[in-house]
Amino acid sequence: MSSTFANQILTKFSGFSGISIKTFFGGFSISSDTTMFGWISQTDFYLRGHTSYRSFFIEQGMQPLTLSSGVLTKLLDYYKVKDEWLNDLPKLHSLAKMAIEYAKQEKHEKNEIKTNRIKELPNMTLSLERLLCSVGIKDVETYRKIGYLETYHKIKSKKTEISKNILFVLYGSLHRCHVASLSKTTKNAIETAYQAFLKQRKKD
Repeated sequence: MSSTFANQILTKFSGFSGISIKTFFGGFSISSDTTMFGWISQTDFYLRGHTSYRSFFIEQGMQPLTLSSGVLTKLLDYYKVKDEWLNDLPKLHSLAKMAIEYAKQEKHEKNEIKTNRIKELPNMTLSLERLLCSVGIKDVETYRKIGYLETYHKIKSKKTEISKNILFVLYGSLHRCHVASLSKTTKNAIETAYQAFLKQRKKD
């Protein structure tokens, strides 16, 4: 696919920092510091939508991007910039800055959610994450506050047949190490800590 039009669009943002384009789904993505905010076909330029301004794009008659994938046609949250706006740089830049700002904000929010998801920790599986959720431990922050000993106790109280290895898995997840790397000495120390935890619970 020719990149002539894509390069013309890139030139229009020469005053922006960190702008780049690359081939993407039969066209070209345009990004600001690795955050995609637009898509370029052979003849059209589309800006990324967002709940904060999507209705404005639609009211302005900006058509949504549709891409064909085999027998399926996908409607994407990107909207065609009017031809007259492509030559109105103040207008174009204003719209692009808005799209960039919200695209980066959305990316940051998604990264925050991912960072705080238990499954993203070492050793964690989806089934174990669900088990923790079932006892009220739904994010990394809560998990850290409770600690691996009480977490193991909670899930073992709910599921008595759970393996002792899960105790080591939980320890490793909070200490950012793989369970297979734990030495026998460390595992013994973890078991001792858990027995001490149980004794303390009885006293309390």
